[in-house]
Amino acid sequence: MIQAVVVEVSASPTPTPFPTVTPFVREPTATPSPVPLRERPVVEIPLAGPAAIARAEFSGMAWYGDHLVLLPQFPNRFGSKDGALFVLDQAEIEAFLAGQIPGPLTPRPLPVNSPGLRAQIPGYEGFESIVFDGERVYLTVESSPSGGMMGWLLTGRVEPDLSALYIDVASAMPIPPQADLRNMTDEAVVLTGTGDEATLLTIYEANGRLINRSPVAHRFTASLTPLADLPFPALEYRITDATPADENGRFWAVNYFYPGDVKLKPGKDSLLRLLVQNLPQIERLVELQITEKGIRFTESPPIYLELLDADARNWEGIARLGDRGFLLVTDYHPRTILAYIER
Repeated sequence: MIQAVVVEVSASPTPTPFPTVTPFVREPTATPSPVPLRERPVVEIPLAGPAAIARAEFSGMAWYGDHLVLLPQFPNRFGSKDGALFVLDQAEIEAFLAGQIPGPLTPRPLPVNSPGLRAQIPGYEGFESIVFDGERVYLTVESSPSGGMMGWLLTGRVEPDLSALYIDVASAMPIPPQADLRNMTDEAVVLTGTGDEATLLTIYEANGRLINRSPVAHRFTASLTPLADLPFPALEYRITDATPADENGRFWAVNYFYPGDVKLKPGKDSLLRLLVQNLPQIERLVELQITEKGIRFTESPPIYLELLDADARNWEGIARLGDRGFLLVTDYHPRTILAYIER
């Protein structure tokens, strides 16, 4: 559970009767009193087959129509040649959550064709995120060539029947990192708009004020032509994935922190101004909005997840499940977990 912390707020919140979490709030004109934060239950959707093993090491997921596509960091670990992604149907996910079918669910493979990918991207370290726009697909890749880290944005297409996914290796567009941090590149890709008018935003993993003085989101056209960057807010901890933007430019991102990750040097939390030294790990979702002047926080409060007692879950993928909530997936830590979070 979230431990007691001190929160400085600019307005007096209204107490709500949730009994399990009791951080204290310092109100500007009132005597301090405990105001609980609500943790959202994490409903696990059990998996079976190759996608259930920790070696799947999922790094992102996205909807292709009514099909949820799960992205392993290293697809070549599965199947033949360039490997495979994995697919679940929305109907079976909904049926499981409604108690109409038992688990586990068994994702089926989606073969990948990406010839020459490792030769095209020196220091290749696998895929980080994925998004679909019709039959077009966009993915980010992380690499560590000599001299530092480098992110990449690629495009491709998927067969309508999900019999194959083709990656245009020659389309790879380099994205320089925004800080000198090992294993940190542009981890999330956000789609806004559709077709030839679509825009892609890539978001760097580390945007805390002590390590990234002027964070930005990189922008690209549907053909991956670079556009002017958009300012991104100072956001502590890591951004590991994000949903596509809605018609108002709003999207949700996974904001994760494991206390042992000292290289992030987290400062004061810009959303709730929590005192970091009193925090356990952070597992939360935050909503942001694309505007003409840059990316900004919305008025929606962060969604905090109910924590494990003895470990942290490294959430690496997020997808909306209609208006009812979100689906999340971990990498190998502490194991492969697909979960549902109510909105």
